[in-house]
Amino acid sequence: MPIRILPPDIVQQIAAGEVVERPASVVKELMENALDAGATHVTVRIRGGGRESIEVVDDGCGIDPCELPLAIAAHATSKIAATSDLDALRTFGFRGEALAAIAGVSHVRIRSRRLGSADAAMLESRFGQVEPVRPAAGAAGTAIEVLGLFGNVPARRKFLKSDPAEAARVTEVVTNAALAHPSVGFTLESSGREVFALEPMADLFARALAVFPDVLGSEPLPIASDAEFDGVCARVVGLACRPERLRSVSRTQRIFVNGRPITDRSMQHAVREAYRGRAAPNLQPTFVLFIEIDPHGVDVNVHPQKTEVRWRHAAQMHRMIHHAVVDALEAHVGTAQGGTLLGASRPHLDRAPMQSADMPWASRALGEPVFTAAIRERGSTGSPRSASGTMESPPPEHLLQAPAPCVDVLLVDDTWIVHASEDGIVITDQHALHERVMFADLRRRIAAGTMMQQRFLVPLPVAVPPEAIATLESLTPLLQRLGIEASPAGPRSIAIHAFPVFLLERRVDAVAFMAHMLADEALARGVEAGQIHHAQEAALADVLDMMACKAAVKAGDRLSREEAARLIADGAITDRGTHCPHGRPTSVCIPLGDIERRFGRR
Repeated sequence: MPIRILPPDIVQQIAAGEVVERPASVVKELMENALDAGATHVTVRIRGGGRESIEVVDDGCGIDPCELPLAIAAHATSKIAATSDLDALRTFGFRGEALAAIAGVSHVRIRSRRLGSADAAMLESRFGQVEPVRPAAGAAGTAIEVLGLFGNVPARRKFLKSDPAEAARVTEVVTNAALAHPSVGFTLESSGREVFALEPMADLFARALAVFPDVLGSEPLPIASDAEFDGVCARVVGLACRPERLRSVSRTQRIFVNGRPITDRSMQHAVREAYRGRAAPNLQPTFVLFIEIDPHGVDVNVHPQKTEVRWRHAAQMHRMIHHAVVDALEAHVGTAQGGTLLGASRPHLDRAPMQSADMPWASRALGEPVFTAAIRERGSTGSPRSASGTMESPPPEHLLQAPAPCVDVLLVDDTWIVHASEDGIVITDQHALHERVMFADLRRRIAAGTMMQQRFLVPLPVAVPPEAIATLESLTPLLQRLGIEASPAGPRSIAIHAFPVFLLERRVDAVAFMAHMLADEALARGVEAGQIHHAQEAALADVLDMMACKAAVKAGDRLSREEAARLIADGAITDRGTHCPHGRPTSVCIPLGDIERRFGRR
């Protein structure tokens, strides 16, 4: 078959396949145009999940009648004029593709009236066939109807989901827009039924609570931080749920960059790592994060639907968000024993939030003075830290060796420690609690740089699979901070040259430990994904988890009553002492009221 130029109708359908995936994609593009036009209220109406009709009405600046044909022309836009504009985007739309793509696969009606103009105008396009502009009646702003989506592409229409499923996706898109733009009112109607109507609100916090009142809870944790990387200013604010409100699903996790909803696994990873050890590992946090960053520090032109971005300072952004959420969580528990594991430099968290003048590129939502006031009113989440970036905390006493405090305990099955509290009877898992105490002690030693090592006269050989060699090479700088020195000794073996004295004193087998660590699939996947490059604290925490688990007493180890009492006392002053590093609870409290009811006293 000879090379030929494709006909315009095929080009339009191909472009539509990249930009318009489903009704929700149409709603997203039309709402973004409305927001770029300065709308203060946007109404979205759909029928049949959007496949029958979609209508988006705004009160923005409107379109001149003479420009209506250009509005649906391919690569026609008012957002950019030169290549340099792509590096400083301040609008949601910029490619000039969306309306042209939508018009190519549906029947479109555009009715618009410029502000200050007495007359409105209408343009119709039937699956790419454009009709002349004609006079019409209408309010100031723009109303766009999309009828019979994919009517000329049966294969695409056939693959749409059910009406309720498509309507749910549209609801999610409108909800995202409402979250990012609290100063704009939003109304959504589906098949004549009002789904929600949100009036303009004072700040992002109020809008987030209005949209997610149940999942965020009545007292979510406020997040606020700002930083500067090589002259690029960035700010993150938002809300996150408390550790006790984590859920088994991750659907209520929202990240916005300059008002644009995105999907970014690296940023989600940063938030999840902040919750590490505070709850069961299979639970997910609920959060809404708004990131404002100089457009020169982020590239949004990397995905047809603009749902992904590329960061100029990915590692610093990951660290900034991680620390911001950690600070919020530590402020919640009222402790000063969290700290970073690597002692890495932290973003500037101790200064006042940036003002609108500092960031002229900020979106309307985050650029408003009322938002800055809201941050100050709700309080800063920053915590006092030392110059090295670690929390100042007194060194804990040596576990299981110091004299025991006056705590009456009962030992059951060499596994459980039972003692009384003001609220009831507490049953503690001795291994889980000791693991948390060991983890905290190891973290303190790493932060202080006091991990002593024992060198072996003869290196210890360890048989490993070939893929473990690559994992070891990536982990080598991190392991050296832990006092572990190892190197490849062949295609299927490594040699251990030094091991931490701490673990040797706890009778941890160096060979078994290294074999177990290098066989860990999650750690290996992290290395392959490059996570250790920008999230070394996560990798270090994984290794410390293993070290603490190996060093801790096990179920079946017999403790004296004095040792058990010391463990309970140390657990009470240990950060996150309610959960082991893996997220399992360390103890369970049976309230006195429950005991009284079981004995018929109530």
